[in-house]
Parts: sequence; C-alpha cells; structure tokens
Amino acid sequence: MESLSALSTEGVLLNLAAVVILLCAFACLGSKLFDRYIAYYGLQSLTLAFAVGVVADQRSEPGLWALAAITLVIKGIAIPLATRLFLLDRFDLSRDVALSTGLSRSLVLGAALTVFAYLTIGSGEIGVALDTRAVVPIAVAVILLGGLCMVVRRHTIAQLVGWLIIENGAFLMAIATVATFPFIVEAGVFLDLVAAVLIMLTFVSGLAARLAEASASELRQLSE
Repeated sequence: MESLSALSTEGVLLNLAAVVILLCAFACLGSKLFDRYIAYYGLQSLTLAFAVGVVADQRSEPGLWALAAITLVIKGIAIPLATRLFLLDRFDLSRDVALSTGLSRSLVLGAALTVFAYLTIGSGEIGVALDTRAVVPIAVAVILLGGLCMVVRRHTIAQLVGWLIIENGAFLMAIATVATFPFIVEAGVFLDLVAAVLIMLTFVSGLAARLAEASASELRQLSE
C-alpha cells in the first residue's frame, strides 16, 4: 500500500483510529465488568471498520468498502450483541472476579508491552510528517495486549474478549501493511470462525456448569 503522510486527511484518520483501537484494548485490560469488556470491544471493532473505510477510500477499491461494511456488521454489532444476549444476560454475569493479577499491575504490564512493540517494530521516521508506518507497532501492541488479557483473566468470557482483541490487532496490521482484499478476507474469515467456535464452546460450557449445579428436583421440574 502506498504510504500516507500524517499531514494528509487519510493519514491522520488512520493514525487516530489506530490510537483509539489501542486505548480500547487498554480499557478492557483495566476493567472488571463484563459489559464493559463487550462495550470496549464493540467500540474497538467500530473504529476498525472506520479504519478499513479510510484505506478503501485511499485505494478506491470496492472490495475494501465491502470489507468495511462486513467488519461493521459482524465485529461491531453482531458479535457484541450475541455475546451479551447468549452469555452475559443468560448466565447473569456482571463482575469478573477471576483475575490472576491486579488491575494496576495489568496496566503496567500492558504499557511495558506497548513500549516493547515500539522498540522492536519501530515507528518509522518521527517528525512533522509522521508516516503511517506507526500503525504497525500499534497493531502489534494491540495483539500483545489481547494476549495479556487472556493470561491475566481466568474467566472464559474475558479470555474470549482477549482473543477478539488479538483478532482486531491482526486485522489492523493487515490493512496497514498488505491491504489486499483476498488476503484480508481469508485471514478475517479464519479468525472469525475461531471466534465463533470459542463463543459456542463458552455457551456450552456455561450450560454444562449450570446443569451440574442443578439439583435433581430442579431437573425433574424442567422435564415435566
């Protein structure tokens, strides 16, 4: 993809979208409420759809516009709604207490991983005209933060959100580096299938846990 100057409208919008995606990952890492996990992920996905739209406008590719619409519908609307309806509301989940470390320590680790991503990948030439290659280390940082969410959270729902954050980070890197429609579609479909399987497994495991806790009389009432 032809690089964009930060002084151009597309470059500014793409960089701002990347920063918002990174901040949403930090917000998920620093929260204990399940509904906020889903809300931050939804905002992150909506911003990702906007970033795809920016790249589609710059490259004038109808395929990328279609991909932006699919990202908006599936990632920004469908997955958050399905997670909220089939998992949070059905199992009455509100607060995540299964943390392997404190929130402040998680945020410090997240900041360290972000710095590591910038030092390892590099953000290109820093100056008045900051190149959009700065999006790449941000995308790597989002992937690392999603992995950290999966490590420091023990609840399945929180780990699922961590995987979805990793997916968004990989998607952001793809549109910032490759930006070819077939590759992004193939990668996106694979990651979305994995996310769908994780959602179904979480739902089934939740049902199994509820049935294991139910008494024989309650089960008998359900069968009548």
